[in-house]
Amino acid sequence: MAQIHTEVYRRFQGELRQHPLRFWPILTSGIRANVKKKRPLLILYAPATIGTVIFSFVVYAGFAAKQQMLPESMGTGMSLQKVLAQQALQQASQLLETRRQIIGFNEGLSIFGLFAVAWYGAGLLCEDRRVGAHQLYFARPLTRFDYFLGKFLTVGFFGLMAMLVPGLVICFIASWSSPDWSFLKEEGDVILRTIAYALVWTVVTGSIVLCSSSLFGRRSFAVAGIVGFSMVLEALAHILAEFVDPRILAFGPLVSLEKISGEIFGKVSHPELAASTSWTVLVAVVVIATLVTGWRIRRLEVVA
Repeated sequence: MAQIHTEVYRRFQGELRQHPLRFWPILTSGIRANVKKKRPLLILYAPATIGTVIFSFVVYAGFAAKQQMLPESMGTGMSLQKVLAQQALQQASQLLETRRQIIGFNEGLSIFGLFAVAWYGAGLLCEDRRVGAHQLYFARPLTRFDYFLGKFLTVGFFGLMAMLVPGLVICFIASWSSPDWSFLKEEGDVILRTIAYALVWTVVTGSIVLCSSSLFGRRSFAVAGIVGFSMVLEALAHILAEFVDPRILAFGPLVSLEKISGEIFGKVSHPELAASTSWTVLVAVVVIATLVTGWRIRRLEVVA
């Protein structure tokens, strides 16, 4: 016997309006869709999370050990002035050591961040083209720039989660565990340098990832293109630098990022390269990747 299903419709109560940030729905939907996949999230961000916990404990333990040395020194018969001078010297050395640890940790995150950005960003454009979602996007009052900005900020979100958040966490632990927030007062510029490096790294890698996603039809091919582009270009740059000119090494984006990292953190890195050359290479990579991505998005709009 057939059953009759009745649907109860309620009158719409609300207001239809256009979001002031037209790229915002693309950004939020892209983040939600990727976060739902728990296994890649766990695998890709587990190394950064474990490293953050370990380095946070090391930083905290270092400051805690220095603070315990004052009562021990007082019991040895040393004068108060000598004890205070020794404590100030030990505190200064601990601040410098913590600074070096944070810089090294930020540089070490780049390889894990690259895999995370490659995985989550490789399917943003090619998957839309494969399932035909771009036809829905461009049927709305959405410009190519809004579409690009939404996708780029989605890549940037996952890049900053891998490169910026761990560094800020360790900086907070160092500031909180240091006596009288001395790390924040004496080495507070490390926080700003961490933010600057994370932004530069995210812009460069995000541009490459989106460009690869726009050129290939599947996520797996796009990931292979990202890894292949990075590895092949780096290997070619090293070979030519070995036999032709050492300055050619700057044409490897990863090497140029290491050079810029050294410039931002005040650390000597690849002294044979000029910082201006590395900046030029990175800007050229971003511009070329953005132009190619924009061309591919324009073709998507025409097809839609």
